[in-house]
Amino acid sequence: MATGSLGLNDHHQATVINYMRFARYQRSQRLRCVDACFEDLKSSRLFEDTYTVDEVTEMLDGLLTVVRGEVDEELLNTSHTNVLLLRQLFQQAEKWHLKLQADISELENRELLEKIKDFEEAEFMGTSRDTDLSALASSKLEPLNESGTTALLSMKIQELEQENEMLRSRLGNVEKQALGVSEEKSALSNQLRSKEEALKAAMNKKKGYDPAEVQELEQQVSL
Repeated sequence: MATGSLGLNDHHQATVINYMRFARYQRSQRLRCVDACFEDLKSSRLFEDTYTVDEVTEMLDGLLTVVRGEVDEELLNTSHTNVLLLRQLFQQAEKWHLKLQADISELENRELLEKIKDFEEAEFMGTSRDTDLSALASSKLEPLNESGTTALLSMKIQELEQENEMLRSRLGNVEKQALGVSEEKSALSNQLRSKEEALKAAMNKKKGYDPAEVQELEQQVSL
């Protein structure tokens, strides 16, 4: 299969791009919430010309609490979303009795992170985050327990069928060779039997030969 910019085949790279699209949409929604927090502060609290230090401190503390809550919720949601993604991958692997491993230290590899950033910017250049979710909905992934697994199973069945065909061909050749050996063995067995019968007859003939009897017959003939 062809290998894309992420070092993955086309199918897996398309899956990564769909996840990036989903993550971009989620980020845009959270950023809207942060913007709304500031707008709410400006519209509800900033209506006087002057404020004391305590009043400004109170407003900033309140804003900090709201923004901190939004960021914490986003980070928590992102963490749980990643767990769900890993769960899907692991479930697919377990169906084929595979054990996947992950190098957690690579998640902080700045060089690789920059490459992913460049890849995302190039992939979504000129695309608004707010419209990404509609694109995601129109490019659904293959279902976990249906076509994805079925495709793998079909490939395995095809591979086994090819191996069986090769074994059948080899078995046919062996059977032909065995048949030839059997025929040769039968011919040799017949030849051996004939030789043994001829040898037995010659030995019997030799046993029946008596020189005294021959001499007596010769004397009778001479009289």
